[in-house]
Order: sequence, then structure tokens, then C-alpha cells
Amino acid sequence: MLHGFTGSPADFVPLAAAGPHDESLKFFAPALGGHFAEPASASFEEEVERLAVIAPDATKLFGYSLGGRLALGLIARHPGRFERAVVVSAHPGLHRESERARRRLHDQCWTRLLRERGTSVFVSEWEQQALWRTQRVLPKAVRAEKRRTRNLHDAEGLARSLESVGLGQMPDLRPQLARSRCMVDFLAGSEDRQFLSLAREMQRLLPRARLGVAAHAGHDLVLERPGFCSAYLGQRDCR
Repeated sequence: MLHGFTGSPADFVPLAAAGPHDESLKFFAPALGGHFAEPASASFEEEVERLAVIAPDATKLFGYSLGGRLALGLIARHPGRFERAVVVSAHPGLHRESERARRRLHDQCWTRLLRERGTSVFVSEWEQQALWRTQRVLPKAVRAEKRRTRNLHDAEGLARSLESVGLGQMPDLRPQLARSRCMVDFLAGSEDRQFLSLAREMQRLLPRARLGVAAHAGHDLVLERPGFCSAYLGQRDCR
């Protein structure tokens, strides 16, 4: 279970509790590099391999956003290992190096803010993005807990995470994923237009994939629709 940027392994507690899912499943949710006390890896590929090593018996994946990108990296790098994956609101990688270079410049604004102003100022700015607009209808307590989790992070750790596994550092995984035999559910919110489009693209690209769309929901389905996400845990096929 791989969380998103500024997220936490504890984000998945509601999913495990929501059910229904295969009761034989055992959940393992590590902190991603740059989050809490886990040092950031040197590159996207290094973080993918670190995750592969720390959970050698895992044959199923669930990843949200950054965690979803890393889950796709695991599927691409270890094509015969994983039986199933649930990938939520995730990007398969930018097509061209010029796009990756622009994204790295964009992320430098965030890393500069983190290093110059600290985590709390960064979180306040980060939460103003249109990506999170659907969360405005959530209870105040839910939003406050999400902000509390984000503020627990070390500014330098988050900056290093962006510099090592940000979208601008990630290769385009489409060629490898097109050859994958892993059964993958791509989930997206109906109001998250960019990532819904990417999920549809991935459904067409992968031989054994399907699409799940959460109505009236945005990017963070783990927060907004834990029951919707939980329903996909433990499903054995996607035909």
C-alpha cells in the first residue's frame, strides 16, 4: 500500500476498515522516501527497487498518486512478480524529455518554498491547488487531520522527494506497461479530469486492465471515497 506525496501509511486505515475485501489479505504500508524518517532515494528507479526489496513477498499493489506512479514502476520493472494492482489517480510518466524538464522547473518552485519557508507555509500553498477543490465539502475534522499529517513532514525530506521521484524524474513507463500481464484496476474521480483521461488511456494500453470511476469525487479517492477504493481490494480478476 503506497501513499501519496505528503501522505502517510496511516492514510490506508479507513480502507482496511471499510471492506468488503479478501479477509486473507495482509496489508503492508511503508513510508515512501522523503516522508517521516525514511530518507529519500537518489532516483525514481532506486525508490522502486527499494520498495521491491523491503516487501519481497508482496504480489498485490495498491498505490495512490505518487504511490500509484511507484506501483506502475514496480509493475514495469518486475513484470512477472505482481498478480494484481489497484492504481489510483496516477500518471504513467511524461512522454518527452522536454516535458520532464519543464516539470522539474515547476517543482523547483515547491522545493524552494519548502527550504526557504518551511513545511507549514508549503502545506498552506499546496492545499490551494485546484486538484483539491472537491475536498472542500468534506467535514472540517477530516480536512484538519489531513493537514495535520502533511505538517508532520520535514521540509527537506519533502523537497528531496520531489527532486528524486517527482513526475519530472520519472521515465515514461508506457512501453513496459503495454507488455505487462498484471491485472490492474485504474481508479479516478469523475471531477479529476486529467487523471481520469490518463486512467482511460491506461485501460486501453494494458492488456488486462479496467477502469473504475468514482462519481462526484476528485483526486484523493483514498480520502474522499475509502469505501469505493476498498471494494477493489482482494478482487481476483478484472475480466
